[in-house]
Amino acid sequence: MSNETPKPLRLFREVPNRVYDRLIVRYPFQTDRDYAASFHFAAQRLAETFSGQPIDDLILLPFLTLYRQAFELQLKNTIRGLANTRMTYVEGRTSELLKAVSEERFKKHLGHNLYRLLNDAKRHYAALDMPETFPESVEKLVVMLHEADESGTAFRYAGDLPDVQDYADFPDLAKLLDEQFTLLSVVEDYVDGLYGAGPTLRELAGDSY
Repeated sequence: MSNETPKPLRLFREVPNRVYDRLIVRYPFQTDRDYAASFHFAAQRLAETFSGQPIDDLILLPFLTLYRQAFELQLKNTIRGLANTRMTYVEGRTSELLKAVSEERFKKHLGHNLYRLLNDAKRHYAALDMPETFPESVEKLVVMLHEADESGTAFRYAGDLPDVQDYADFPDLAKLLDEQFTLLSVVEDYVDGLYGAGPTLRELAGDSY
């Protein structure tokens, strides 16, 4: 293992900041949840540039790419959060649950597949026996995103989308994606809020846990 101190990316070192109001920062401690929020924020900022002119067609695929990545990362974060709730309050650190949130499983089994990620999140949610069902509107939107871009590259590379000319109301599209991403983002908070009010398995078992 190298003890060498990590260096900032050479790309950034090429353009050092000298004026505060021109500064932009990348933080090393950001999680998938932070990244998901960043992609969501960037998509919203891009949507705000829409002016109803033909030139705006050029922002559609970058906009969808940002949102697809935001949903993918938020689903992964939701899976980790719900599995952690199961380990903390319900079942303990079982081999099944530890494997469910392993990086190997995320990379080799779940990957960029939104449908698999959605079903995994729903599976953990169902295991927690919540009083409210998993949001059907989120499920519907994620399935539509998966149908449009199953590989995770259809919005980024030409040739994978249907050979037709599509039309949509962009402000309504932006509103739909924003609302459903926001709803997905609070699923983990909702679960944590209910379970967090009770004792953990460790607290129930005392020192013997």
